[in-house]
Amino acid sequence: MNAPKHKIGVFDSGIGGFSVLNELLKAFPEAEYFYYSDDAHAPYGPKTDEYINQRTFVITDELISQGVEMIVVACNTATAVSIDALRAAYPQMPFVGVEPYLNAYYKETGPSKMAVLTTVSAGKSERFKRLKERLDPKGFIDHYSLQNLARMVEELYKHPEYEGEFDKLLVSELEPLQGKQYTHAILGCTHYPLVRNKIEDVLKLKTLSPCPYVAQRVRELSVKPGEVPGDISETFEFYSSSKPEWVKKNRSDFYYPFKK
Repeated sequence: MNAPKHKIGVFDSGIGGFSVLNELLKAFPEAEYFYYSDDAHAPYGPKTDEYINQRTFVITDELISQGVEMIVVACNTATAVSIDALRAAYPQMPFVGVEPYLNAYYKETGPSKMAVLTTVSAGKSERFKRLKERLDPKGFIDHYSLQNLARMVEELYKHPEYEGEFDKLLVSELEPLQGKQYTHAILGCTHYPLVRNKIEDVLKLKTLSPCPYVAQRVRELSVKPGEVPGDISETFEFYSSSKPEWVKKNRSDFYYPFKK
């Protein structure tokens, strides 16, 4: 059967969700994407739960007005704080969230020593605590809340000329993990995969991200059995809360920021 044009909404506090959008464009290229960057209110990490909830409801209303059939909460903090409330308030809208890949501990082969890195808000959320208790009941994975890294990534994206300064600040931000002989770091904020190569260089380990699995889940939920893939659009829609209007961006011009 002919495939309908699937319209997928994606949002993040800023550009962190690009790490998810990048995987969506690979796994589900025939969908039409509406990306909402809430950069006027970024980062969410230090914000209160009430503030984050208020913003996610505003964003959801805007994405629904664009006719999306599914919303990807491409932000670990917003997922941890708000996704349950969003599902309750919008029961007809499917939401796909992003959570730290904690079950990686049992899927990685060979000896491993892992840490999970989150924002402050995500790390203290009840959802994260329940997730860690369920997937890591014996406490094998150490947890670190990073105060500044999401904001630092936003600044690097806006001002790439300050990459040298970013690299110095990153060493300081990751200092609590130094000397612990970790083999893997689970990236619990979608901003972090954008600089995963830098994190790996500083800590001399392998990073793990859930973004490819999120993209595959979106495809599984969207595509019906026997559905023939539709045409691939050359553009996607982009909205920035600091410049509130929808604009078209060329997929061919979209690049995964900071990827070497």
